[in-house]
Amino acid sequence: MRVRDASLAWMMIVAGPALAADEIGPLARLAEDPFFDQLPIVLSVSRLAQPLQDAPGSVTVIDAETIRSSGARDLADLLRLVPGFLVAHSFNGAPNAVYHGMTDENPRGLQILIDGRSQYSPLFFGGVAWNLIDVSLDEIERIEVIRGSNSAAYGSNAFLGVVNVITHAAADSQGVRVRVGEGNDGVADRYARVGMQIGDAAVRLSAETMRDNGVKHFDDRRRHQRVNLRADVPLGAEDELQIQAGNVEMGLRTGEPDATTNPPREQTATKEFLSLGWQRNLADGGAWSLRYTRSNEVYDDAFVARDGGLVLPIDYHTSTTRDELEFQHTLVPTTETRLVWGAGARFDAVRGQQFYGRDGDAVRQTVHRLFGNFEWRPSDAWTTNLGMTWENDSLSDTSLAPRLAVNYHLSPRQTLRAGVSRAHRIPSLTESRSHEYYGAFDTSRVGLPFGVLPLEVERDASGRLDKEVIDVQEIAYLGDFREHGVFLDVRAFREKVRDRILPVSLRLVPPNCEVLGLVDGVCGAYKDYVNGQNVEIRGAEYQLRWRPRASTEFTLNQTFVRIDSEASSALRAMNRFTAADVERHMEHSAPDHSTMLRWTQQLPGGLEASISHFRYGWFQWTLNTSVDAFQRTDVRLAYPFRAGPTRGELALTVQGVDGRRAEFRRRSADRDDPDFAPPQFLDPRGWVSLALEF
Repeated sequence: MRVRDASLAWMMIVAGPALAADEIGPLARLAEDPFFDQLPIVLSVSRLAQPLQDAPGSVTVIDAETIRSSGARDLADLLRLVPGFLVAHSFNGAPNAVYHGMTDENPRGLQILIDGRSQYSPLFFGGVAWNLIDVSLDEIERIEVIRGSNSAAYGSNAFLGVVNVITHAAADSQGVRVRVGEGNDGVADRYARVGMQIGDAAVRLSAETMRDNGVKHFDDRRRHQRVNLRADVPLGAEDELQIQAGNVEMGLRTGEPDATTNPPREQTATKEFLSLGWQRNLADGGAWSLRYTRSNEVYDDAFVARDGGLVLPIDYHTSTTRDELEFQHTLVPTTETRLVWGAGARFDAVRGQQFYGRDGDAVRQTVHRLFGNFEWRPSDAWTTNLGMTWENDSLSDTSLAPRLAVNYHLSPRQTLRAGVSRAHRIPSLTESRSHEYYGAFDTSRVGLPFGVLPLEVERDASGRLDKEVIDVQEIAYLGDFREHGVFLDVRAFREKVRDRILPVSLRLVPPNCEVLGLVDGVCGAYKDYVNGQNVEIRGAEYQLRWRPRASTEFTLNQTFVRIDSEASSALRAMNRFTAADVERHMEHSAPDHSTMLRWTQQLPGGLEASISHFRYGWFQWTLNTSVDAFQRTDVRLAYPFRAGPTRGELALTVQGVDGRRAEFRRRSADRDDPDFAPPQFLDPRGWVSLALEF
């Protein structure tokens, strides 16, 4: 493959002298690299621990060393290292991450798990609450990113993929660790952790604060605070109890100085959770487990909107409660087969007068789930996985998500996989139950016969929605060429989405009007949600890892995507302009090509260097805005050291060394109106960090 980009070629050239200086041969080198002793064991694809070559899906594993050397400050930023992912920080301070396009201001369909706890929130329009992620990167042992739908194992929220975060066991986090970071753009990070043994139990307690100034020219300063507790308590030779609890607080500046209905202010959100998990490991390789999680989220945003003589207090206070219970049983029926099955239930209650009305009563959603995965290895050459999840949701009908994958091992180091699956995404509470009215006015006071009307209607969901459906076909290849220090992971895919749920603007009709609309002689408009679009995503992606010597590693990811979109006849009949816009948006919701090249290098004197370069073609994050093709290069230089019993690391990290860029919004989507919305630029951001362990 010919590399045309000068910065990519430069990275290869600079590495050349280091490669020549290393006299360690490839075979001797492999003994020092556990990655090439055998392919990684992954836990997340089928809920069975499997070597990567037996898994029924494509997985990218991000280990603790990669997390440390990347310099990333949050979980979303790490997903830039995964083929097919798009990541951006929007002006509202929240990261956005999607897989294979289908972008949105509040993307949905990606399941984030932290030690089994779902981060899919009913609070923020039914997506991931990235600003309320309840784990610090310092505590992560590994992240398994399933590239592709996995509802067969994890239900409807795993519509496009799963990011499974596995934290260090408390016994592996003993002692004290502190970390501080300080840089430009308001970066100020603090982290402290203490691990101890209390009787037979291993306990870890940590606290973290993070601050930064967000997007250039927007007052969207962010602050985060996290406190986490994990206790692993053995209950005899076979049983263990895991206790996790935590609190996350977020504050975000928002608003514009001259915006009468969007004044400058601070939004706040908090999250609390408690999780209790029990596991029994059986002598025959099977296991039983039971987990209960309770989480509460609260969002506060109260202000006064002023428009001429109109003064309108607005309070977006919203709170949620989630109870989730899951049981799982793993067993080994024969020497050729393994089976995991289980059941789960989730109960959500959301209260928000501004979003849902109902005089403060909660809107509720209940989901019951049965799941199972069967692995059959009739010979050394074949592995077959059959998985399925049945779900019953109170906002939609019953759904079945099956998956069949067949892995053929061309040799012990090369595997072909073919798979088909179906997944669903159930409507969120916002899509099904939102009822967002502002104020009230008695029209008889101005001589109109309409009675008491809202000043403005923003959303009024009819609830007439079907679940989204995605059918996936894929072919994949894994190659482990350890004699050359090379690992290759290729995936070709076809993903067909039916009945995608979209917001659509509809006109109000008498007598259900809004006062602000009547001023202009019309009733006004409101937003509803409809199954309005079918999408087909086709393409290929690969991840190539090359370790030419023990101290040098390259990773190259590339993704090639083509998206076709068709608005439904119902959407065309409602609003043909919206239908045309959503077709254009989806077809450009991912760049037709994207590239990531990463080089890590051990340098003389104990220094470590990491350079990551990203390139993206033109695409659209939102319906009306677009991002020009851009590139970004991140550099990290670190010096690990030891002083007696104390270990430490001093590091310098710079993101975007190649200059200013826009990752979320650059111009109008049709490119004809540069003043449509202010562009959102990010300048190079750098910081120095010091970590100590003792």
